[in-house]
Amino acid sequence: MSAMEILSMLGGSAVGFLFRFIAQKSQDQKELFQQMLQANEITTKNQDKAVQRVPIDVGRGVRQVIVLSTLFATFLAPFVLPFFGVPTFVEVDATQTNFLGPDMLKKYFVEVNGFLFTSENRQILLSIVGFYFGSAAAANKS
Repeated sequence: MSAMEILSMLGGSAVGFLFRFIAQKSQDQKELFQQMLQANEITTKNQDKAVQRVPIDVGRGVRQVIVLSTLFATFLAPFVLPFFGVPTFVEVDATQTNFLGPDMLKKYFVEVNGFLFTSENRQILLSIVGFYFGSAAAANKS
């Protein structure tokens, strides 16, 4: 065998291997794509079944309950709850001076007459108002 025949045989083998590798890679990608399509179909079927199990309006009802309870806590509770004498306790941190060592931080619970309106209540109210005004603005643009 001459050198030219050996090079021709090696070149042919390399090109044959390369083409076979490319064909196999293309086949693998095709199978992966088919599997992704099947998985997507299964996911879509599961989502359709979930929609049939739970009505779409459930989320709206939950949001409305949250909004109404927040509005009650913001506007009505400060006026209604004091009439029923419901005690409210607030946690207070106080430093206690110690002459022999470092100052100590103690927690006390203090009874407050009436209803405690916290900054969290205010923040929730502002979020709800912003959400509903934003929703109304988006609905009017359409």
